[in-house]
Amino acid sequence: MSRARFLPSCGVGILHHSEHPSERTTSFPEAELPRRTSPPLGGILRGLARAENRFWGLVVAVGLISGLGAVVLLKVLRFTQHLFWRSEVEGFLAGVIASPPWRRFLVPVLGGALVSLMTLLVGQPLRGHGTAGIIESIWVKAGRLSLLRALFRGFVSIIAVALGAPLGREGALLSTGAASGSALAHRLRLPSGQARLLVACGAAAGIASAYNAPIGAALFGLEVLLGSFALELFGPIVVSCVVATLVSRAFVADRPIYVIPHYVLTHPRELMLALLLGVLMGAASALYVRGINLLSDSLARAPDWLQPFLPLVAMSLVGLAAIWLPYLLGNGYDSVNAALLGKMPLLLLAMLPLAKLLATSLCAGAGVPGGLFTPSLFYGALLGGAFGAGVGVLWPGGAPSGAYALLGMVAVLAGTTHASVSSVLLIFEMTADYDLILPLMLCAVISAVVSRWLEPESLYTSVLNRRNVRMPATVPQWLREEGARALLKPVEQRINPSAPFQEVVVLLLEQPPGADLYVTDSQGRLLGVIVLDALKGHLPDHTLLEATVAADVMDVNVPVITPSFSLAEVARSFGKTTLERLPVVDRDRRLLGTVSKSDVLQRGQF
Repeated sequence: MSRARFLPSCGVGILHHSEHPSERTTSFPEAELPRRTSPPLGGILRGLARAENRFWGLVVAVGLISGLGAVVLLKVLRFTQHLFWRSEVEGFLAGVIASPPWRRFLVPVLGGALVSLMTLLVGQPLRGHGTAGIIESIWVKAGRLSLLRALFRGFVSIIAVALGAPLGREGALLSTGAASGSALAHRLRLPSGQARLLVACGAAAGIASAYNAPIGAALFGLEVLLGSFALELFGPIVVSCVVATLVSRAFVADRPIYVIPHYVLTHPRELMLALLLGVLMGAASALYVRGINLLSDSLARAPDWLQPFLPLVAMSLVGLAAIWLPYLLGNGYDSVNAALLGKMPLLLLAMLPLAKLLATSLCAGAGVPGGLFTPSLFYGALLGGAFGAGVGVLWPGGAPSGAYALLGMVAVLAGTTHASVSSVLLIFEMTADYDLILPLMLCAVISAVVSRWLEPESLYTSVLNRRNVRMPATVPQWLREEGARALLKPVEQRINPSAPFQEVVVLLLEQPPGADLYVTDSQGRLLGVIVLDALKGHLPDHTLLEATVAADVMDVNVPVITPSFSLAEVARSFGKTTLERLPVVDRDRRLLGTVSKSDVLQRGQF
């Protein structure tokens, strides 16, 4: 089932999946038709063209606004970093390390004080990394986002990251782009489907401009935000990402985010290590998601009077840790670059990921606004680098640690977002190293599978679940549909048709509530069902009780289910009876088990 069905028709390129172009009409008052100087069909076609042109113009405008907004925010980031750390963005870590200990402590404290002050001014916490809110806006709120709040929150986020918050800069760019799409859509009173799509276009454009990655950002918008690769969605997302990337390249930089050596992983031993790394990174991804959620939930339960001051407390603790571990400050770009180049010591590679996870979770849960995308790259790159460095010590002569750092990046990104396709292309575009594409794909898929097995919710859907927001399924209906076999429970008690009535009564009374007694022959074939309630008022003559057997009181007309029944067919079978359970039999009528009505209600999609 494609989740693209919410889209209304807005031109030739965007249609309902169930709507054929030939079925589309435009309504005009009949009284006005004779006054037209052109044929009605020509007027309809021109109207469609105008609607289509307007929408595509808005797609371009959203990309342009997102790109320009990213340029402005990145300029603010660099200016603030240079002002407080005496460094440009490329040398942020060098500036932090060169700073005296008092500055490493006081500058983050200043950032926390700023966030606390802004929280008091707006009267509500600024916590959250934005992506979950955008997904909720698209699917629940008809694409509605507050532009003023997004701009305010984005500006505070950029300043906080520049002052040392261990979060990502992409949060501000993504939310600003999404809010601009929402504002344009609702200003022009577009249908909710077009508004939702423009929000996704703006968010994807923000990612594209942040990382100079238009392909990966477009697929991120489709895979994570919209949950569909439908062709009708692809065009607008791509156009917005391309426009935003062109603007970013013109004013910021036209090169990959990470410039790395030429790495190759082709030896069978290295591919086996990549498989192992994918499994380990899947577990690490689940730990990342749970760590973020655990601290967020814990801090959300703090007293209301304390909530505005949590950012100050969290940033003070991060500043204190930065006296000894300056690598924790900022989004971690320089540390990731060092890991990719193989220039970071093994001790730091092993120690920093958990320290960064703790610092990021603390600040995100305390209400410091920022992204979790870049910190996850830090976490994955350093864990992968530690794996590669450890392998190099135990098994010399293999690939350098930087190659495994790259695999760790994509594996954690795929594991935390549950979006393997966009993760691979984002990392590929950030590094421009195509030769590692096969190990990247392998690691991403394995990590996503392991992470989903250990932690079913992604970094984004876990936030939505805490808000009681349920997302539509992203897999096809035919693939996720469950049948009777998935709900089958074994039968613990059967009875022979010749069993005396006294034994029948004893066994019935021993059954749990809602359970019945199944009569089977010597080969396990179902002959009938004995229901306790059905016996009331229908007992045989008391003088004949000693001669009564199970076959005399069983119901042979109870509906039966086969393992091939779909969930809908099972539900229809329950509609024919008042029983809480129905027997499941094979083609020879051998009893396989039962299905309960409560399981059907819990698993069904209604």
